[in-house]
Amino acid sequence: HFESLFCLHRGFHRKPHSANAVQVLSDTVHAVSCGDCGTCWVWRICDAKPRQLFVPRTSYGPIKTVSVLFDTLRIVSGGAVGWMSGAAQVWEWRTGKQVANTHCLAGHFMSSAEIPELGTVLLGCSNGYVDKWHWSDGFVRRVPLLGRMGWEWAELLHNIQHYCKDAEGHAQWGMSSLFNHAKFATEQAFIDVVAKTYPGIKTDTCLVAIGHFFLTSFFGAVRSVAYVPTKVRFVTGTSDGKVRYWNAATGLLLKVMCGHEGPVNAVVGSLVAQDAYSGGDDGTIRVWCLDKGIQKLLFVQDYGGPVLSLAVYPANRILVAGSADGYIRMWDLHSGMLLCAINTGGGAVKSVAINPSNPLGQILAAGSDGYVRVFNPR
Repeated sequence: HFESLFCLHRGFHRKPHSANAVQVLSDTVHAVSCGDCGTCWVWRICDAKPRQLFVPRTSYGPIKTVSVLFDTLRIVSGGAVGWMSGAAQVWEWRTGKQVANTHCLAGHFMSSAEIPELGTVLLGCSNGYVDKWHWSDGFVRRVPLLGRMGWEWAELLHNIQHYCKDAEGHAQWGMSSLFNHAKFATEQAFIDVVAKTYPGIKTDTCLVAIGHFFLTSFFGAVRSVAYVPTKVRFVTGTSDGKVRYWNAATGLLLKVMCGHEGPVNAVVGSLVAQDAYSGGDDGTIRVWCLDKGIQKLLFVQDYGGPVLSLAVYPANRILVAGSADGYIRMWDLHSGMLLCAINTGGGAVKSVAINPSNPLGQILAAGSDGYVRVFNPR
């Protein structure tokens, strides 16, 4: 049943600002939410009373993502600064004081997650990178844009051959040797291998073609990123419709999982198993076995539109999905059955969060109409 309503993200314009992200704080009494208004609010869940306001010092623009850090005292938020750059901040929720910040060039931050074991924050950027930000000292390491599996490199080479006539004569013997090159640290490393395998590809025309495909066949915006707590791993969901599984310590790509027919908007890691859940523009939710890189379950919402947000209950039995039609749907992860559908009465549900207690199973939903709604279990 409906419990409370937080409305300070809407603003006073004719068209309300969207509420983009919401999370429950560790005390389970307060929540933090951020939106297109460019601010984050900390507020009491039971009556939606504001507790703290955070306005970034170094940037002004929509805030797209928010995560509560493991130390329970700090929050990381990130978003856009203008059209071509982004910024993220770490701040203390009790005082609203900003303690660290970082920037994303040629893109804006769309997703975030923390890896407590490494003391780093993962920031998914619209330019296709994931920034591993060690916020305490400001060090940033980017997960390689060019981290691809062998079959993805083969597809890229197949496309390049159509533009590189000089390479056609070497295709039969050269392709097999390139299958073993699953990952490259830089674009130049890939070009060097191609040039060595295909002697005729050293012409300027072919090198331009390689550069073109590197620009047009990248992963796409990292719309979602999630920590997998059972190992030091993380998963990403990108605009190319693929879910990728990464080693958080080394940044190596471990698995690429295909199935979504459109961008992946949300991913979340299982709390007890090597599984991940993803939701996309195709209106489906998929359960993935990360060890094998295969799909285990498929949930289809026939008329709900794109799946925009996901959250999993602490017991790992129920998955909550927020959709573009303004509904929250709850799925049983063991049987695959739809348990219930909640009409929020508002716009698209851009973010959902679960309160692990006080009371158990409480759902918070941030909508495109600027409201954050709280629903208690009956």
